[in-house]
Amino acid sequence: MTDRRVLDDGVGRYAAPELPPDDPVEVGRYFDAFKRSRWLIVGIVVLVTAAVFLISLLLPRTYQATSKLVLTPSAQSPLSSDAQSTQRDLATFRVLLTTRELLTTAAKNGLRGETADSLRDKVTASVDQDANVINIVGTDDTARGAAAIANGVAATFLARERRQQQQRLRRTRAVLRKEIADLQASSTPLNATDIASQVATIRQQLTDLSLPANSAPALQLAERAQAPSKPSAPRPFRNAVFGLFASLFIAALVVLARAQLRPRVTGSRELSRLLELPVMVEVPFVRRRFGHSPNTLSAVEYEAYQTLQATLRMQLPPDSQRTVLVTSALHGEGKTEVTAALGLVLAQAGLRTWLVSADMRWPRLHELFDVAQTPGLAEVLAGGRRGESSVTVGARRSSSENGGRLHVLASGQRPPDPAQLLAGHALDGFFDDIKESDYDYILLDGPPLLGLVDSQVLAQRVDGVIIVCRPERLTSENAVDMRDLLQRLRAPALGLVIIGGRTSPISYFDA
Repeated sequence: MTDRRVLDDGVGRYAAPELPPDDPVEVGRYFDAFKRSRWLIVGIVVLVTAAVFLISLLLPRTYQATSKLVLTPSAQSPLSSDAQSTQRDLATFRVLLTTRELLTTAAKNGLRGETADSLRDKVTASVDQDANVINIVGTDDTARGAAAIANGVAATFLARERRQQQQRLRRTRAVLRKEIADLQASSTPLNATDIASQVATIRQQLTDLSLPANSAPALQLAERAQAPSKPSAPRPFRNAVFGLFASLFIAALVVLARAQLRPRVTGSRELSRLLELPVMVEVPFVRRRFGHSPNTLSAVEYEAYQTLQATLRMQLPPDSQRTVLVTSALHGEGKTEVTAALGLVLAQAGLRTWLVSADMRWPRLHELFDVAQTPGLAEVLAGGRRGESSVTVGARRSSSENGGRLHVLASGQRPPDPAQLLAGHALDGFFDDIKESDYDYILLDGPPLLGLVDSQVLAQRVDGVIIVCRPERLTSENAVDMRDLLQRLRAPALGLVIIGGRTSPISYFDA
């Protein structure tokens, strides 16, 4: 907003508006995105690296051999001796080595099966940056073929240079001899001494041209190409390393793109704001083997569940029977573990507690307490155990710990349509049985709320609903949908249990 100020001279001034502060870079959000997508990253890296390695193994092998030509100092005497001219001469030779005319001649001089067009793709020439050396590299699908190509092109070029050098020498000698003949023909007594001196000089030049050093070609063979012992390409291990780094870059782009397209909830504070529910407790996440016993908790987990049961008893005091649904937005957020641990600490506090596995789609409560899955809630609702109440069935599933204050009712055999079974009149009879029991707390382990009607039916019949959440698995849309659903059902939501950090497990309930 523009700020108008009046100065001492009575003239109004408009101050420049203050710029809004820069938004902080949410490093934590991106770090969490990489953490959540670690298996996706591993999959991309392994897939791309393995593909690059396998493709490299399947590609045809190629070999490279190098012959070296050197520009000798004695051959530079007719040329300019400065470094720039020398480099220009070397660059000229490098270009001449790959001309079509030279490659055609090399193909005819012993490189069988090759043409100028095929050699153009197999021959390269480069100038050494630290010496007056030209490298001729031959490439072929065999080691001997690569060496033959490099040596054949080098020999053809040197032979052509030698012929051209000899032609230049013959022309120079012819010119000098003609000069001698012209001087001798014009000889007179008056200038005989001068002419004799000039003739002697020219003859000395002819003698110098006949010396081996001056008749040597400008380029000479410094090293013949040898057949290589291993192929130059492909290199599977080197390509796999390049593929590894490339796949890491690709994986990072994929993760960041997903984080932008489907932003996840950053933490408990944002989740509480989106759901408009308080956070009852944050429980650290501990990775254990499948089907672990709930009697083993870490120290921080134990303290967290003690806090949760104290909060629950404050919100729903056990002065009357309390029925609580433990659910989540999505599958796999840890609601069953929360139900089991909360039931244990409530029983440990001297409260008679009944755990009911109302999740007939993904039942796990019976595995945690090592009880038989049948008979269970499905049989009770289906009327499969006539004349026996659900409370009686559940009481027979007593846990031997905590003086029999903790009972478990398994889910039973999975019905064809769990939603229809829960929506029937049998559910009313089940809750009537609950009211006649002497339990202080009944904890229902329900299926996820979003997309399923099972927990929605249960949420309207209980005294309270506890929502278990793992923020890294939820998007903002999931949280908003969950909030709207709870408001539409008018469910008595008590708060959130956030599954978060990591620690190492130690036994706390073995006493």
